[in-house]
Amino acid sequence: MEYLRHLLILCLLGYVSSSVTVQEYVDKLLVNTNNKIATIESNPELVNRIYHYFKEQYSQEHSNKLVDFKRSKRVEIFKSNLKYVIEHNENPSTTFKLKLNEMSDWTDNERDQLRTNIQNGPVNTKEPVESRDEIIVPDEFDWTNQTRVPYAVTPVKNQRHCGSCYAFAMVGALEKTYAELYNQSGPLSPQELIDCSDANGCEGGSFEDTFNYVQRNGDKISLEKDYPSTSDGKQNEKCLRTNQTTLSLNPKYRLQYEQLQTENEDHMKKVLYHRGPIYFSFNCGKREGNDTMLRDVSNKFDHYASGVFDVPGCPTHRNMNHALVIVGYGTENGVEFWKVKNSWGATWGDHGYLKIKRNDNMCGIATWPYYTGLF
Repeated sequence: MEYLRHLLILCLLGYVSSSVTVQEYVDKLLVNTNNKIATIESNPELVNRIYHYFKEQYSQEHSNKLVDFKRSKRVEIFKSNLKYVIEHNENPSTTFKLKLNEMSDWTDNERDQLRTNIQNGPVNTKEPVESRDEIIVPDEFDWTNQTRVPYAVTPVKNQRHCGSCYAFAMVGALEKTYAELYNQSGPLSPQELIDCSDANGCEGGSFEDTFNYVQRNGDKISLEKDYPSTSDGKQNEKCLRTNQTTLSLNPKYRLQYEQLQTENEDHMKKVLYHRGPIYFSFNCGKREGNDTMLRDVSNKFDHYASGVFDVPGCPTHRNMNHALVIVGYGTENGVEFWKVKNSWGATWGDHGYLKIKRNDNMCGIATWPYYTGLF
């Protein structure tokens, strides 16, 4: 009887609008199912129908796969992630939800190519030059929704199959400065930093590599419209910069940076509110290898949907393999969080963003933070 009910639902869902996300499709399909995992395990037709809908939603992404596996291999990977998402979302103690997305049938190697080698120097243990103790900040703030500096945060970008997050994080940290100077939205070019800086293209880089390039270049960088990203996110064979924009006013008021004190999230909060978005390195897990903690972190991060990301025990000083930008902070259901902008496209996470638990140095968010701007 249960099987017949699912067949009927499958027929009905065949007419579902393509605007329904894959996760919404699954949730509707299994809404009245008592044991969802057992149902998935015992109904290959059900899994195949869900996967067929998944492929319809991500047909363009599938055409760019790095490895052409047989469909059956992709289905097995998808099924494993489908069960993982279901089990996580049924756990009442978790502070965040997961969802299926374009990575849900990717191999471990394909998912790890979104990660990279973030090169970090020593952490900064010195007390801040400016204590900012006297600064009063609101309980919540969001650079994506404020009027002090319009256009401080631009739309979410997509690094694609390239370990270039460091470049996307850098332009995300600089775009508030551009908005201050020109009073307009000016998505800056991560491709220029990938092609022209001292970083290693798709093989990783650092905050210093990209900042030093911009500073050495007279505080100049191209707008994204003048130096667009390649179709696959990869590095061009040579630097192609032409028309650039200056991110400074005069020799006395130039672009600078500050490495913030490590694990001082109260200070980070004040800098974020008073100055602007913060660049940071992050441990978003790792697929390949035998480290079960890193695999679990990667599963949760890759499939994040909403809520406050919190993985107890996530390493804070190793496996720094992603760079992102903090754009806000607040509290949700009693849990303090940072609002973070990612570079995996607007369909990932919560429209390209996620909330990460605050005041716990979650996955190293407060280990290597940087601010850059005019001062």
